[in-house]
Amino acid sequence: MTATPFALVSTEDPDKVFAYGLDIDLPSGRNVVTFRREPTGQKLFATHESVESARRRFSVITPLDLVWETHCGCATGD
Repeated sequence: MTATPFALVSTEDPDKVFAYGLDIDLPSGRNVVTFRREPTGQKLFATHESVESARRRFSVITPLDLVWETHCGCATGD
């Protein structure tokens, strides 16, 4: 299994993150999970067919760019 983190960011302000996600590659297939917090504070988790489908889904709310995270600060082990 590999999990690659990404962020969906505002096209106008790339420092403004709309959602964080993981692209998870399993032997049984690929899963994509996103997390975002509503302005009200409500936490939302969602699953998607692909990273691009997540970007398209949330771009209905606001225009978004995809940024692949090269380092998540996570510890890795064997």
